[in-house]
Amino acid sequence: MTYHVKPTSNKKDINDTKGAFVNCYIVTDTLKNADKIARQEIEEMDWFILEREEVQTIDNESIEDDKKEYYEQALIDKTVFVFYTYPEL
Repeated sequence: MTYHVKPTSNKKDINDTKGAFVNCYIVTDTLKNADKIARQEIEEMDWFILEREEVQTIDNESIEDDKKEYYEQALIDKTVFVFYTYPEL
């Protein structure tokens, strides 16, 4: 899942960051449950979700090579969040 997020007013450690796209790799039984986990974790990290951008189910065969390490880590930890931040415009 990919979410478009912005920092909350509590987020003090990001200086000039205006927002981010976060890719969520979550091991669970349903997409609904994955969405619930992602939203809870993102909010606990002091980010506000603007919208969910993309949802897809992946496996070892369908994952892109440059993202395989995140997929493999999620198999161990059950969740991995990768933030791609962008600065103030």
